[in-house]
Amino acid sequence: MKKMLSQKTNDADVIGYCCMRFPVTDLKKSIDFYCDVLGYELLSADYSFGEAHVGLKNRNGPGIFLMETKPEEVTQLTFVFPRPFFVTNSTGHVTMVELLTNDLLALHERIKLAGARIDSEPVFTSDFGYFTFYDPDGHYMRAVEERGVYFDLKRRMSSTLKRDLTEHENQLLWGLCEKASVEQQKFLSSILSEMRGS
Repeated sequence: MKKMLSQKTNDADVIGYCCMRFPVTDLKKSIDFYCDVLGYELLSADYSFGEAHVGLKNRNGPGIFLMETKPEEVTQLTFVFPRPFFVTNSTGHVTMVELLTNDLLALHERIKLAGARIDSEPVFTSDFGYFTFYDPDGHYMRAVEERGVYFDLKRRMSSTLKRDLTEHENQLLWGLCEKASVEQQKFLSSILSEMRGS
């Protein structure tokens, strides 16, 4: 008798993500967009082969391979969800790729200045902010900024210092909040509460 598919037969598990592959029609243009506009780092490129590897500067998460192909062979990263969903464009398409940013408004401005197609302007809730846009090949993406402890501390520190935080200060604060355990997050929140009281 066949074993149920839901039953594990050995200890093999998916333990992470190796990479993502995006089809592009102009490798140089896509490298410029992903590195200069979105802030990825170019890890390697072979223009004669038509492939480039870009990754996050902090080395978190999988890298992206940009693979040059013919325009008619590009399948855009988007799909239609048949039920109501809060993040869709006017045609009902849903993003397949969501990017986390440390400064949503600054990233939005950079994407806009680069001439990329913005689908929706930034929207903020109490927990996060987001907007949707398209890369040069029409891949539909959403950028997200988590608000939580990082956002509140950044805003409070900027207000206390009476200036915007430097890029280095932002990175230190983001790294502190990102790597914080639940107990450490509670401690950061208590510091924030004290700062609010002062």
